[in-house]
Amino acid sequence: MKVLKVFGLYFLVFSAFLCSAVFAADQNIPSIKVGHVGHDHQLALYVAAEAGAGLEKEYGVYLKELKPQEVYDLYDGGHLAARVHLVRVGGGSKMPAALEQGHIEVGLGGLGPVVKFIDKGAQIRVLAPLNNDGDSLILRNGFPAHSWQEFVREVKASPKPVRIGYKDPMANAYMILTRALSEEGIRYGQEPVGQDGRPMQVITVNLQGDENALPSLESGLVDGVVVNEPTPSMLVHKKAGHKAADLSDLPPKGKWKGHPCCVVAATETALHQKPRILRSLLKVIAAGADLMSRDVEKAIAAEAKWTKTAPDIGRKSIINVSYVIRPDEAWQKAVDTWVDLMITSNQFQKNLKGKTSSEIHAVILELTPMNEALSELRLKPGKVKKN
Repeated sequence: MKVLKVFGLYFLVFSAFLCSAVFAADQNIPSIKVGHVGHDHQLALYVAAEAGAGLEKEYGVYLKELKPQEVYDLYDGGHLAARVHLVRVGGGSKMPAALEQGHIEVGLGGLGPVVKFIDKGAQIRVLAPLNNDGDSLILRNGFPAHSWQEFVREVKASPKPVRIGYKDPMANAYMILTRALSEEGIRYGQEPVGQDGRPMQVITVNLQGDENALPSLESGLVDGVVVNEPTPSMLVHKKAGHKAADLSDLPPKGKWKGHPCCVVAATETALHQKPRILRSLLKVIAAGADLMSRDVEKAIAAEAKWTKTAPDIGRKSIINVSYVIRPDEAWQKAVDTWVDLMITSNQFQKNLKGKTSSEIHAVILELTPMNEALSELRLKPGKVKKN
C-alpha cells in the first residue's frame, strides 16, 4: 500500500513537472489575439479553422485546433508561426472598442465602426476586406410592395408614416436606406414630426440589434426592416416577411454595388511588433476565402457550426454575400464611396473631420501586409456560387 502511495505521489509530482514544462514551452510561442463577431460575414476564418491541415498542401498555411473555436496553432511553411487565441466580441462598435482597449490585436468586423473609432483617435488600421453587399429590405407580410419602386409609391401614398427598423446607426443597411430615401424625396426620422413641423413619411426605428428584427416584424412594431445576411434569409425562411430589395440596388443607381461590409483590422502596435505573424494570419484567412469560393458546402458547414445558422438558411444567405479578400482597386474605390457617405452624414467629428476622402483613405488603410500575403499565394477568391 505504501509503495502505491509513494508511486502515486511521484506520479503527481512528475505530472506537475510535465505540465509546468509544457506551460513554460508554451510561454515561448508567440501569440496573437483575434476578435471576431461570430457572424457569417467572417466565414473565411471559420472555413480555414475547420479545414485544418487540409489547407497546407495547396496554400502552405493552416490552423491546428487546440481548443475548438478558441485556440489554434498557426503554421506557415511548415513552421509554427504563432498561437492564435480567438475571442468572440460583439458586433458594431464593440469590436473596434476591444481593439482600442487592447483586449484583441486583430479584429474582424464592420468597416464603418472601425473608421469611426479611427476618427476618435484609436490607433487602428484596416488591412483587408472580408465581404461586400448582403443587405436587404424585408417587408412584413401583407405590406403591398415587392420592389423598391413599389415601396416608394406606397410610402408616398400612405396616410400614416411607414415604420422601418434597423439594427444600429452605423450599420450599412441604415446608412444606405436613409440616403436612398433622401434621393426619393421621402421625409424620414425617428419622430413622427420633423423640426420644421412637417410629418415624416418614414419613421426609422432603432431595434438595438438584428436579433430583434423577427419579433418586431411578427408583432407589427415595424412595417419592415433593413438588415444584413443571414437575417434577411432567416426572416423569409420563417415567413415573417418578404424581400423587397437588395440595398445594393437602391438609388443613387450603381452607387452601392459592391459596398464594403466586414474587414480585417489591427492595432498599430500589432503592425509594428508582429508583422510576420500578421502576414501568416492574413494568408490563412485568404486561403479560407479561396476554399469557400470553390466549395460552398464547406462554407455552409462552417456557418452552421460557428454561427448556429441552420443550413437551409445558410444556403440562401451565403449566395447573397460577396466574399472577397483582395484589397484591389475596385474595393478601394468602394471604400472611398463609403467614406464619402460618412463625410456627408457628418460622421467624422475629430481626427478625420475636414479631410478629403483620399486623405482619409491614407489614414485608415494599411494594405502592405495583405498584399505581401497574397503575393505568396495563388488565389481566385470571389463571390460564392451555388453548386
